[in-house]
Amino acid sequence: MTDDIEKKQQAAGETVSAPAAGQAALQEEHAAEERPLAAEERREFEEFKRQKKIEEIRRLLRTIDHTMLKQTATSADIRKLCNEAKEYGFYSVCVQPVYVAACREFLRGCPQVKIACVVGFPMGENLTKTKVYETKQAVRDGADEIDMVICISAVKNGQFGYVRREIKKIVRAAHGRPVKVIIETSLLTRDEMVRAASCARDAGAAFVKTSTGYFGEGARAEDVRLLKETVAGKCQVKASGGIRTAERLKEMVAAGADRIGTSAGKDIAKQLREADEQSGSVHS
Repeated sequence: MTDDIEKKQQAAGETVSAPAAGQAALQEEHAAEERPLAAEERREFEEFKRQKKIEEIRRLLRTIDHTMLKQTATSADIRKLCNEAKEYGFYSVCVQPVYVAACREFLRGCPQVKIACVVGFPMGENLTKTKVYETKQAVRDGADEIDMVICISAVKNGQFGYVRREIKKIVRAAHGRPVKVIIETSLLTRDEMVRAASCARDAGAAFVKTSTGYFGEGARAEDVRLLKETVAGKCQVKASGGIRTAERLKEMVAAGADRIGTSAGKDIAKQLREADEQSGSVHS
């Protein structure tokens, strides 16, 4: 009798354990199928993140006007400037009027890199007709953009009608090419900044620009924010002056700058890429 009971219990045990074992095997099979999928998804996600970082670096580099305005610059220096702009994907090179034609030759076959020329630089105290002549000549020589300095003394004298009229004449002389109006923020009060930026906005400028880099401390994030608020989307903002590191560039972009003027574009590009590599990205 006891033997019969034990046999029945064993049989019952076998009937229970067989399905359980089968279920466990099925779960293990499903897990094995999911593991490669999860690994592939992780790889795809990491590649997605890598591409996003590369795109962000390219976007930041594309904000740069690669600048060389010192009077000791040689033709070899300007050629190097143009080659770096092509290599790193900068938006433009920004040069003195005497080098615009040379840049056109150095950048032949590379239309994505624009040529910006300064006008009334760096003081801004030229007569309007002189700035108009400079602008027209720069356009003839191949300039794609004009970075003009306003008459600072007119701002200080409250002659904002003069400032507005002068900008309009430069915009007209540029024949549709973007004009960036340098207001030299470090020399102005907050109210003067707002009124000068308003003149640029209302006169048809494409940008209001903080500084030449020759006076005061150059670009400040709070000034960029003020200019951005003042122009209210009717023109853009360029930050320039003292921007020599990737962190400073990011600070200006975060404050609202659409374009960055710097002579340290190559160093900034290297810093951005090194930071990306340290974070684990691998560049192709």
